[in-house]
Amino acid sequence: MDGQKRTFIYQIKLKNPAQADMLSEDEKCIVSDHFEYLKMLLDEEKLILAGRTEGAEFGIVIFEAEHENSAREIMENDPVIINGLMHGELYPYRLAFWRRH
Repeated sequence: MDGQKRTFIYQIKLKNPAQADMLSEDEKCIVSDHFEYLKMLLDEEKLILAGRTEGAEFGIVIFEAEHENSAREIMENDPVIINGLMHGELYPYRLAFWRRH
């Protein structure tokens, strides 16, 4: 590739959706680590945006990476995935429009 970054999105979902409102203390720590991981990606200027649905049915992470292998590595290093709390699906993604402040 020409060194230009590409955009990717990964969707994360709880492996057990019924547990969304009753996470254990250990699982809450994993979610906290997930937020710290996303903050690190933001500080490294890789993260574009991240969030979840209000009912926590799923979350999305939109970010930049050099290629799909590095994008997959970013997703697979997310603490919620490493620790088996959630599973993720990765997709190449093209931003078309976004509001700037």
